[in-house]
Amino acid sequence: MTANPGFFITGTDTEIGKTQVTAAIAQGFRQQGYSIIPRKPIASGCIWQQGKLVSEDALQLQQACQSDEPLIKICPYQFEPAISPARAIKQSAQTILLKDLHQACQTIQPGLVLVEGAGGFLSPLTADGLNADLATALGYPLILVVGNRLGCINHSLLTIEAIQQRQLTLHAIVVNDITPDADPANLDDLRALCKAPVFHYPYQAATPKPLIINP
Repeated sequence: MTANPGFFITGTDTEIGKTQVTAAIAQGFRQQGYSIIPRKPIASGCIWQQGKLVSEDALQLQQACQSDEPLIKICPYQFEPAISPARAIKQSAQTILLKDLHQACQTIQPGLVLVEGAGGFLSPLTADGLNADLATALGYPLILVVGNRLGCINHSLLTIEAIQQRQLTLHAIVVNDITPDADPANLDDLRALCKAPVFHYPYQAATPKPLIINP
């Protein structure tokens, strides 16, 4: 486990607003007086800006945390194809292993580390590891982001079971309304079914608003 305290933010799936929620959590921690160190060790679906490949997710985290670290430090492994990072690595003919991502999450700065995974908890990150394996290697408590849509109860419970099987700590669950008309009953159901605290993040069309979660 790393020396700094921190959290690993994972999701039930991809495209559920995990980065927006992570940015909101970062803002909430900053309001509580914490210095936040963001990490998005690997990202696919990146875009070209001024001749450089840029992870928009990492950029959003950098801005939310008001980090003065360069983007390449926050997200050192960036790929253009919008596919799983493991597949993007394979297509690029590079050798990037789980240990490289683990090392990318380290820091000598004091502060609270927020590591955002890529895709769902069991999504492949490298040829030798899943998001779950990186979370296990880091040893941080997890914050699970749930996209509020049809089927999210099943996806949530399956993910929670996978987290428990690895004997990791689930610190909190955040139900994120990914559409303006998201069903509030899913939030109520998860609160009834889950032991971990369940937070609600209402639909945000633009700038994330802070989400207060106690460390």
